Amino acid sequence: MLLGLLALLLPPVVGLGAGTAHADPSPYGRTLAVEGLADPDIYKVDDNLYFLSGTSSQNFLPIYTSTDLVTFSLLRRYDPSEYDDRYDYCNQWAPELDRRNDEYVLYFVAARVDKGTPCPASNSEQTIFYATASDANNDMQFGTPREINADTEHPRTYVTKGCPSDGCDRALRLDPSVYSDGSRRWMHYTWFDPVAGSVVSAFPLDDPADVIQVARPTAPAEHRINEAPTLFSRDGRHYLVYSTGHYRGEYGMTYMMGAQVSELTWQHPQHWSFSSPLRAHDGRMIENHGHNTVTDRGGQLYTLYHVGRFTSAGVFAGRDVYVQPLTFRGDGLLNTLNTVALRWSATGDSTYSLDVQTRDGAWITNCLAIGAASSVIFNEVCTGAGDTVVRKADAAAFRINRVVAGETVATTTLAYDGYSDSLDATV
Repeated sequence: MLLGLLALLLPPVVGLGAGTAHADPSPYGRTLAVEGLADPDIYKVDDNLYFLSGTSSQNFLPIYTSTDLVTFSLLRRYDPSEYDDRYDYCNQWAPELDRRNDEYVLYFVAARVDKGTPCPASNSEQTIFYATASDANNDMQFGTPREINADTEHPRTYVTKGCPSDGCDRALRLDPSVYSDGSRRWMHYTWFDPVAGSVVSAFPLDDPADVIQVARPTAPAEHRINEAPTLFSRDGRHYLVYSTGHYRGEYGMTYMMGAQVSELTWQHPQHWSFSSPLRAHDGRMIENHGHNTVTDRGGQLYTLYHVGRFTSAGVFAGRDVYVQPLTFRGDGLLNTLNTVALRWSATGDSTYSLDVQTRDGAWITNCLAIGAASSVIFNEVCTGAGDTVVRKADAAAFRINRVVAGETVATTTLAYDGYSDSLDATV
């Protein structure tokens, strides 16, 4: 079923010269949705209508439409300053689209100042607002921004820099995410802990005093940042994906899964990696991934996420949104976006190397020099072959070479399906 659905979503291969061998696009690969967009969020009306928003490089929130999850057309731009006679807004980030009764709801992050004054102000900080639009014509005409849980001690819109007196987790700072688990609706958000950094928490909308802590950075690679929660469900399980690390550095995605949303906290016994950044042989950044959203079409789940682009010198150059199908293991775990674990039984007198075959039949030799280890993680970068990038979905086979005294004495070639997370071999 997946192959048939994805055939409708993938563009044709064009621009290849006569006689050039090529393969059809992988049904498991990613396709570009919107250039220059970050922090995507998608709202599905039905299989033939989706709304997508995200962070742009300009001072407004763009809203796109799509009928097929391939082509996205700009519907309108929402600038909250145009609809507020008292305040101006800037640094508009990380929107969340939702629907409540007969209205669409747009949650978004921004700094707010008095009309006509510089934005942001030295004593202000980003926080979360919302605006509503009638769903009558699906035109997304959002109006005046409003505050969340105003004049309460619940997690709330808090425009002032620093923490409220009743706790830092009461200041809604980043990345709103609204999710229904079938019986309750939840708001997940990011707040600033002065010691730990950016922390994700959540509360049920029907009981905002019941705050749970979801993700707290603990590892150095996280750069004191956990953010961008998104939730979805499949086969009776709830999945919570969040992003870790700085968006110009070790940005990647991690997830948890469980039977109840309330189980998905930083104390959950297992957190799995969903993506990892790509680095060159000398440590230069090639790309990273984060801040995803999930939707479905025709019963197939897809994730949209932004990819950070870097120059050949490893300097951050912008972000774009891609769409990619989700695939799952038999135990319900997600297959990762970009890693494959290869394992074999090593012998004491040998070293090993890895070759990769692409879908057009070409082999990239000496992709990775492995040494005497009995396993390796392929994460799309052939650091031994000029830092050539081979997407996981575009790999057709892996070849493990056993080398003794500088000579290859055995090889094992493993066909690859383009999505699985592990392969075992005998060399």
